[in-house]
Amino acid sequence: MKSPGKAATIYLVGFVLFLLLFSYFLLTYTRRVDGVSMRPTLEEGDLVVISGADPGNVVVGDIIVYDPPCSSTGFSVIHRVVGVQGTGFITRGDNNPSTDQAAGIADGPITGDCIVGKVVYVVPYVERLASLPYGTNYILAVLIFVGVIYFELRDRNGDEGKEEEMKPPGSEEMAAILG
Repeated sequence: MKSPGKAATIYLVGFVLFLLLFSYFLLTYTRRVDGVSMRPTLEEGDLVVISGADPGNVVVGDIIVYDPPCSSTGFSVIHRVVGVQGTGFITRGDNNPSTDQAAGIADGPITGDCIVGKVVYVVPYVERLASLPYGTNYILAVLIFVGVIYFELRDRNGDEGKEEEMKPPGSEEMAAILG
């Protein structure tokens, strides 16, 4: 049997690997909506999941995420494609009266090298978790982790005294017939 110390180490290493992978994918394939330019489609604080997009697959009506140098704000922009101009795209927030190009949000048509991806899924209300008082979300995560470790170790320790192998019902009869 595994000792509780070894099991706790395995859980800890697994949890750290999970956090690293989760952080990578969270930063690579998601963006948080900051602002109200995409209302009513996207609300401030929504989390959008993005998929890498080949510019040839982007069509008018898609919501894309683009970065500098196309974004003159210096940040990622999440807006809808409303037109095509040459080899680039014209974009606009659903709540904006003018295009990004006319408003100065973009320095020209959005080219393929600036496109991070297309929005494929929206996770609403993520901001409510982020708006918890400072540190509360970290405390909540630690409590969940400690609870999982505790219950896993408790269950393993409770089963240590049981040396009898668990057999499915009727297995002795089956062994007698076959054997």
